[in-house]
Amino acid sequence: MKIKGLVYLSVLLTGTFLVSCEKDDQPVPLPAKGESTYEIVEMGEEYTDQLFYDFETARVVHISQIVSWDMAFDASPNGFNVFVNGGSDNLVYKTNETDMTVVKSAPSILSEDWEYDASCGLKDSTAIGDWTNGKGLSKGQVYIVKLNESNNPDNLQKIKMVSVTSTEYVMEYASLEEDISHTITIPKDNDYNYAYFSFFEGGKVVKPEPKKDTWDIVFTRYRYIYHELDDFPYVVTGVLLNPYKTTGLAVDSTKKFTEVEGEWVLQQDYSNHRDVIGFEWKSYDIDKRVYTVHPEKSYVVKNRYDKYWKIHFMGFTNSQGVKGSPSFEFQRVY
Repeated sequence: MKIKGLVYLSVLLTGTFLVSCEKDDQPVPLPAKGESTYEIVEMGEEYTDQLFYDFETARVVHISQIVSWDMAFDASPNGFNVFVNGGSDNLVYKTNETDMTVVKSAPSILSEDWEYDASCGLKDSTAIGDWTNGKGLSKGQVYIVKLNESNNPDNLQKIKMVSVTSTEYVMEYASLEEDISHTITIPKDNDYNYAYFSFFEGGKVVKPEPKKDTWDIVFTRYRYIYHELDDFPYVVTGVLLNPYKTTGLAVDSTKKFTEVEGEWVLQQDYSNHRDVIGFEWKSYDIDKRVYTVHPEKSYVVKNRYDKYWKIHFMGFTNSQGVKGSPSFEFQRVY
């Protein structure tokens, strides 16, 4: 841990180390909390932009278009997991074929055979799944990736993962009806969470995300699964955590934002699900066509520096009343 107060507190609780010769140990002071910061970010009325935000510097560190990428590849040296862009409404179909040339058709968009990544962002919850043989080579499965037609008219693409090493991925891809496939090498860079690929303009490596040690949360669009509605998938606008050394907690709404303090935050269980904050800090009135924000819902983020930040949301429109501009208050509490 990088915060000395937390180490000392843990030591006192376990009683494994004597910090004083006095009969009565003095209480360990908590580190001074930070000041509250109020912020508003602009995603655009149609939520076209994703914004990566850093609590440490209280600023947006990077902006990119949500539809700028189609596939994401774990960039860690041992990584092999492949994700698709749920915010762009991309889907995956497993063909159970190994020959790219025989795959020429896709099921109806209404078919239940289309798969999608879970909104939690965990590596064991992807549509593509484990495509390797355990030795860095592919099992040879051909997948069809359905893109959002409004973003890419050539919206049915087929892919085959070829291999992965500590430094790169190799992938074949082609339009669904093409006989000739293209091969691309996608380099890994461990300074980033993912390497990204876009089918746009014939296929290319893109970089829509900043270095992983520079941000805490991202305002974006992603696919959420309504399990209570027979696993109905829907694209929502919300907040995801940085998957790098970042965890989060949704606080019970009976606990006021001002009460989320000090030692209490240390006693909670934190989740590595990227959608812990999610989108339910706001709700939409279909009849009035307006968003209502719920500031009574608070969240805690434990970031890469082992610092604890509380956050709640104040609005979803800008000063002109245009949606797509989340406003929020955040504060370091430990």
